[in-house]
Amino acid sequence: MLADDLYNTFSAGRTPDETKDFHASKMYSLLEDSFGIWCDFHAPQTEKVQEVNRYENLKTKTDRRNRDAWITEHYPGTVVIIPDAEGDRFKKTLAAMAAGAPAIAGAMLWNLPENIFCSINLLVREEGGESVFGNYHYKIIQLKRAHDIKEHYSLQVALANKILWQVQGVFPPYAKVILNGKEADINCIFLSERVEKEMAKWRAIKDGTLEPEAHKPPKAAAPPWRVYANKIVAERKDLLMLPHLSPAQREILKNAGFKNTADMAAADLDKLRALIEEPFATESYYTAIAYEKKMPLLKTAGVFPPPRKKHNLYFDFEATETFTKENESFVYLIGIWDKEENKFVSFVAKNKDEEEKIFLDFFNYIKEPADTILYHWTEYEVKKIRAIAAKFPAIAAKMNAMADMCLDQKILVGKAFYLPSPSLSLKAAAPAFGFHWRQDDCGAMDSMVFYTAWQRTGRQDLIDKVLMYNEDDCRAMIFLDNYLETSEVYIP
Repeated sequence: MLADDLYNTFSAGRTPDETKDFHASKMYSLLEDSFGIWCDFHAPQTEKVQEVNRYENLKTKTDRRNRDAWITEHYPGTVVIIPDAEGDRFKKTLAAMAAGAPAIAGAMLWNLPENIFCSINLLVREEGGESVFGNYHYKIIQLKRAHDIKEHYSLQVALANKILWQVQGVFPPYAKVILNGKEADINCIFLSERVEKEMAKWRAIKDGTLEPEAHKPPKAAAPPWRVYANKIVAERKDLLMLPHLSPAQREILKNAGFKNTADMAAADLDKLRALIEEPFATESYYTAIAYEKKMPLLKTAGVFPPPRKKHNLYFDFEATETFTKENESFVYLIGIWDKEENKFVSFVAKNKDEEEKIFLDFFNYIKEPADTILYHWTEYEVKKIRAIAAKFPAIAAKMNAMADMCLDQKILVGKAFYLPSPSLSLKAAAPAFGFHWRQDDCGAMDSMVFYTAWQRTGRQDLIDKVLMYNEDDCRAMIFLDNYLETSEVYIP
């Protein structure tokens, strides 16, 4: 039978193996987390640390429901390939194609002699174009949750289209991607050369001739290699540990003999300035010294600490994101660390209708607005307060007054110090001096998932995890504030 012959040809007598073969869905990792792919092949497997991404899992479930509903609506006669053993899924796809099914959902195709395989949301039959199956062939439709085409979507689809061409013997010049509210045609001919370039990169990573650069800690790579990659980058004193440098600037420095932060700290600043432009040369030089001294280095005197007021509150927001067209984003938690009371205070919205209430509760908690500073980290919170003022006119005056009390601690610290940390994100700066979040399984996106589960179930342990995470964000700000005010600082 034709399907059996095709299976034998493109399976090469085996099933896909992630240590040998490339799934088209990993195109995102190849583009955005190539060091993680390097780790797959060359890092000790014992260094893997599995981390549950609840946010992505929830997104995936939502995507699957939306995808299935769209397919049912637009292609009611679709043959659905039920995921089971990988070999059976490929066999079933080939059998459906050979039978001339009008549409095939959940398809899987292999070309294991070339070490590539893919999953396809929907194969749609097109008449004409003599294929190995007859006077018809198939085209690809992929469904994505994004609002716009991203580079990895296009390359992923183009690679899947290549495998489809190899299997059926007809090359569809275009594949379709269905986005939120619109669709786009992917020119697979145009992308063919780029696909080959990326696959050559993957093979070079696999065989060890290329070790790509990691990202900055604390997310040097994606799980399960995040912890290992962070450790490797720090142990090497990699130039990634220096904020603001571009990949091109790091390459220039390495070619000039500055391989790590220790080399940078021992450098002649004028020589660095001749290699890379300002302010990057000076920033990198003094940050490298801060690493060697293992302490903050004073950049500008008289900036920190700021003039204190009678009441000093450190606050942080948690907000949902939009999953479907039926829901909307809103702030569901405002957390505050009250320095004078030495306690954590929180305001939780049970649903979007209580968003206005928790912001009013926040304002009413402020005892003396004229004698209060509201500390936050990055501009997000102030932008959100201003947006709330526009959204709820009845409390607009209070919200704008509250925004005027705010002080961005990140800007203040960045003006005053060079820190021995790879960036000025709170998740990088506070741990540089010993602060640790108490939960390994609850970050910003996890918090949103725990919150939505709490809404659905009412389980107290779920909202408790969200509150602890938010409290630790607030405590990290005051920890860093106290540390920089009271600890030894290196003065160059």
